[in-house]
Amino acid sequence: MVVFSNRRLGPAAEMLVSPEVGGAILREAAAAARPLAQSRWEHELVVWLEDRSRRLGGDLDVGDIAWSPENFERQRAFLCGAIEQAGLASTHTRALTQWAKQIATHPREAIVVGRRWQWTDASATT
Repeated sequence: MVVFSNRRLGPAAEMLVSPEVGGAILREAAAAARPLAQSRWEHELVVWLEDRSRRLGGDLDVGDIAWSPENFERQRAFLCGAIEQAGLASTHTRALTQWAKQIATHPREAIVVGRRWQWTDASATT
């Protein structure tokens, strides 16, 4: 099982899904975000989501995303919009909606300056 979480909100915000569903919602969000991506961060997010979908284990926390404090609101809106778009054609709309809520309620003060993407697949960065 895979836990999608927001540690800042606590266990009540957690979502537990099978690895198959977790991978699917990450791939669907990446596919929805790809044509909308313009900034470097947005393109990196797409690649990171795809990377995580292939090697999903343990948990995925909203804080694992490499948010930048100066662009957080725009970044959060971009990801939530992509997840909402993905939900329109997904068989996992409920899981996508719950994940979007975790992201939408992530507090700005939780952003860590200088956070970098954590890649599970070394080839994702090349």
